[in-house]
Amino acid sequence: MIVTHTSNPSIDYYLELSNSLVSGVQRADSAYCLAGGKGLNVSMILNQMSIASVATTFLGGFSGNFISEQMRQYPWIRLDAVEIETMNRINVKLRNHQETDINTPGPIVNKDHQRALLAKLRQLKPGDWLLICGSLAQAVDTEFLEAAASLVHQQQAYLGLDIPGIKVETLARCRPHLIKPNVEELYAMFDLPPTSPISSQSLIDRLLAMKVGGILLSNGADGAQYHTAQARWTIAHPPLDAVNTVGCGDSMLAAFVGRLDQGCTIEEALLWAGAAGEATAVSVGLADYARIEQLKDSVKVCSALSQSS
Repeated sequence: MIVTHTSNPSIDYYLELSNSLVSGVQRADSAYCLAGGKGLNVSMILNQMSIASVATTFLGGFSGNFISEQMRQYPWIRLDAVEIETMNRINVKLRNHQETDINTPGPIVNKDHQRALLAKLRQLKPGDWLLICGSLAQAVDTEFLEAAASLVHQQQAYLGLDIPGIKVETLARCRPHLIKPNVEELYAMFDLPPTSPISSQSLIDRLLAMKVGGILLSNGADGAQYHTAQARWTIAHPPLDAVNTVGCGDSMLAAFVGRLDQGCTIEEALLWAGAAGEATAVSVGLADYARIEQLKDSVKVCSALSQSS
């Protein structure tokens, strides 16, 4: 079983405009709302692949009700939410020849609600996956992450983390089996700018030495890499006419873990991961299964012994 956790879910309010923004009243060409949050995105891509998941989160207010209703349309997702008193956030996504996202802070999630969520994780079984994805809600800190990690290890399950802003010290204490940063996030883990003279491979080697099991590193149009202590893989695809960057990394993570959970080899899982990320990049919103399957043959995966082995 794959369990996802979205600490700070949202309603994403999309506004599509033909013209550039100027002061004064403007009219959108179209507007629509979607349930948002990286863990929810992972569950939605898994649903497209007919892979079951349990989506855990904190929900409250009318926005929480909207998210709950949206998630009910996915037959392969079981929503398991802790109810909170305050409403979930609403983010604004402007689309007019470029992508502009205005994200709001979201609710404060108190310790009682955090303990209620951790209690749900005690149902994990050996071999299950817990994927904690996205920014943490206000008042949810590294103490919660480390408690969740401890539960995962106690249950002999697998822990995946995709949390913007997470630091290397926290990763060392959580010992995740998988992380999925992009290049900028990799450097930020060490409080370094992407322009640092220190190579990304050096940072990857340091993480692997800290018992991070695997690193799925996304690099936008340049594809992705997967690193373990034993080997490294490169995921490449033809040039894309990308129309969307939201959810590409979530799609890649979902397909990779989903196929691993079904018993696929790392190479096969990476092919699906590359196709899922590519498919979302060329879709309006998250990719559907037909587009993922269609693009899978265009993805190339190459492996080599790790420089750290």
